[in-house]
Amino acid sequence: MLADLLALSIAMVAAAVVNYNTLSPSTLSRHLAEHVPSLLIAAFLYVIAFHFHRLYRYAWRFASLETVWAVIGATTVGAVTLAIIEFLLNRARMIEPRMLFVFWLLSIVLVGGVRILLRLLHARRYGLDRDGAHTTQEASRPKRAVILGAGGHGARLCAALEEDPERQYEIVAFLDDDPAKWNTFIRHARVAGPLDNLGEFLESGSVDEVLVALSGVDGPRLRAYVMACRARGVPVKMVPGFRAMLSGKTQLRLEEFTVEDLLRRPPVNTDLASVGAVITGRRVLVTGAGGSIGTELCHQLSALGPSGVSLFGHGECSIHRVHTQLVAAYPELADRYHMVIGSVADAERVRQVLRERTPQIVFHTAAHKHVPIMEQNVLEAIKNNVLGTFNVAEACGVAGVERMVLISTDKAVSPSSVMGATKWLCEEVVRAMATRYPDTTYLAVRFGNVLDSRGSVVPLFRQQLQAGGPLTVTHPDVTRYFMTIGEAVQLVLQAAVGRTGELCLLDMGEPVRILDLARDMIRLSGFEPDVDIPITFTGLRPGEKLEETLVWNEERIVPSGRERLFLVQRDHYTEPERVFEMVERFREFALRCDEAGAKRYLQECVPSLAEHHLAVDSLTTGYPVTPRLLDDATASSAGGGR
Repeated sequence: MLADLLALSIAMVAAAVVNYNTLSPSTLSRHLAEHVPSLLIAAFLYVIAFHFHRLYRYAWRFASLETVWAVIGATTVGAVTLAIIEFLLNRARMIEPRMLFVFWLLSIVLVGGVRILLRLLHARRYGLDRDGAHTTQEASRPKRAVILGAGGHGARLCAALEEDPERQYEIVAFLDDDPAKWNTFIRHARVAGPLDNLGEFLESGSVDEVLVALSGVDGPRLRAYVMACRARGVPVKMVPGFRAMLSGKTQLRLEEFTVEDLLRRPPVNTDLASVGAVITGRRVLVTGAGGSIGTELCHQLSALGPSGVSLFGHGECSIHRVHTQLVAAYPELADRYHMVIGSVADAERVRQVLRERTPQIVFHTAAHKHVPIMEQNVLEAIKNNVLGTFNVAEACGVAGVERMVLISTDKAVSPSSVMGATKWLCEEVVRAMATRYPDTTYLAVRFGNVLDSRGSVVPLFRQQLQAGGPLTVTHPDVTRYFMTIGEAVQLVLQAAVGRTGELCLLDMGEPVRILDLARDMIRLSGFEPDVDIPITFTGLRPGEKLEETLVWNEERIVPSGRERLFLVQRDHYTEPERVFEMVERFREFALRCDEAGAKRYLQECVPSLAEHHLAVDSLTTGYPVTPRLLDDATASSAGGGR
């Protein structure tokens, strides 16, 4: 307050000097003396105006445009108040308008300047203290960084890094493709041209790290920049989306690039507004809630405001882990989460859970998914996948659940594996149930491999890279469709608003060769494929095929009316009674523990399964095969998730 009063006094004297064109103290005193009463009252009112504009509550260390606007507003109120007081108390000899205008301008400069000066002094003192504390530490020099993206993300990142107490980065330049931004400055760093100028910084050795704070750039182009940086040993980090930070899903931090950020197609981000009407205020149950898809599904459901979420899973540790994450991320929903332990293969337990929890919507993600493991455990695949889906679907119909959504897989298309065959039967079970229980809406969602889900190829490649290689790929021509966990869950939620009997499919772009994925991950780690890290081919195993397809020959894809989402249809479907007959036969095999009989009957129900088992041997010759653990086989299916 004292600093403001001093600033206002100096502004008034300076305004008088300008108005009366004199520096004579006696002359200035004579002119100002007649205004002393009104000036004293105005000074008191100025302080009140400053108080209501929060000028005494702003942290001057972080003085910004908000502070400047507050100064302008408060001084304007003060100047108007002074004019009114002058009119009431000194009408005959009021302060001249020119003098009042000059006083207003100078008060803005001086009052605002005090706060800016305090910030500069603090920054100077802080810098000296930091330098003095680290003079003996060579590693204290900030990393020289270039920020890709001179928009809002880049500016906020620059501000956050400059306010960092550790001062880890020195921003040397911005790069952005917008010509209007070139040669402008953001804080002290210049926008040094388009993104393609990154090569000049890398070649000159003037940058220690590259930070990415942009959106909308296509994956292949971004991948090229990352590869160029890694080839020169320059780390690349990215900023998570600020929208995700505001939603509480992540904190402001810099993250290393992952393959998920470099999909060979634009990522799918859909508007879930229509889903909110279905989820908000409803009771939801998720089976397999401890898995990769189930966990992300619970998080995205929580953001839509359900009245309750039941986490159904077989593993108590995974359910507890997800519950802990959800309570931390959505504390306001803590009393709405319910942990339910049980197996979907236990029909009575499933019915009990639905009776007690009375969900209105059920998402069925629980499934055995590993192709090679299920080849050796046929009966367990049938019990968990086929009978488990039947149990959940039937219990939903009996309990009057409004909607049930099944998570399926592209391995259900012309199945070559036990896992794929059981998932095809799951789709048929859900469609058949739609005829038995017309009051419940039954839907299925089919998509490809999920990047970085548990047991998928990406974590496997990471482990092999950490061990120094080699990376194991089943066949040089094997391809798969990929999507992120977030994309998969958005698809599931979009599908939830569909009509009964629908089978939904995501537009997943073009398939990706696993060999290309392996090479990309090696380069992203700063190595050269087949030079620093070898790649070996292990050969296809029973149940695996070179290419996954998204539809059968007799199926067709039609628009759904929802973004990037399609419907799969065919002219003829398996009769519901035939589906229920197959389920009962499988249940009999399970009761007798007759695995051989169950496998023969599965091949009879799904002829493509037997055909692929006979044909796969011709694809496994001609490539060096190395011994491996069973888990290495997941590289062939690349996938994990579903």
